[in-house]
Amino acid sequence: MQENNPQQVSNPIQAASEIFYKPTAVFDAIAVKDNWSWIPFILVTVLSIVPTYLYFNLVDFQWYTNMIATAQMPDASPAETEAFANAMELGSTQMISVIGLAIGLPIIMAILAGYYTLWTRNDEKSIHGFTDWYGAMWWIAMPAIINALASCIYLTLQAPGSEISQAGLAPLSLAFLAGIDMESTWFGLTSSLRIDSIWTILLGALCLKSWTNFSFNKSLFVSALPSVLIYTVTALFALG
Repeated sequence: MQENNPQQVSNPIQAASEIFYKPTAVFDAIAVKDNWSWIPFILVTVLSIVPTYLYFNLVDFQWYTNMIATAQMPDASPAETEAFANAMELGSTQMISVIGLAIGLPIIMAILAGYYTLWTRNDEKSIHGFTDWYGAMWWIAMPAIINALASCIYLTLQAPGSEISQAGLAPLSLAFLAGIDMESTWFGLTSSLRIDSIWTILLGALCLKSWTNFSFNKSLFVSALPSVLIYTVTALFALG
């Protein structure tokens, strides 16, 4: 009788928890399993939307619109800034933000899946196509739910009508930890520099290492490259 492998991941529910502390075992499992990626898809999508929904239910919306207007139109006159702010409505802004996440996340995952597919198509060990990598992207993105849960806890502790920075949507970010304001030109970069994002890069590297013949250094390079490019472009905009 064959003994059970204690490292083996036998179901997607187990994988959803073990992705945080036994990621290689999870990637080994999903390499040969089908239809497991619905679990992280639902978790990442829903839990990424909830903080945004909460944020607009709690924030002082007049303060928020003034901050957005000032950040996007720094050279505008007070009258122009006021007109821009007054044109924003709570319901439509909340809905656009939620729908944007619901549509944007699958698109981003599809782009990344295409990127990983291109890198691995000539690897002798790799037998995975675009759909396999698309499913893997949701497992790689699982640390985002840690950020989302932290954001939900932070937001529920705020009083309704408070002046809450958008950094509250990313409490694991440098912007939140360093108290960088939305009006700062560095807010975009620092809000994207998140502990969970770095964790995601590491998971991407481990998945590549599991599914290909890539060395860990090459896997880490491939996984980190999109983020490094985004950070670089964002920093150049902040400097400019």
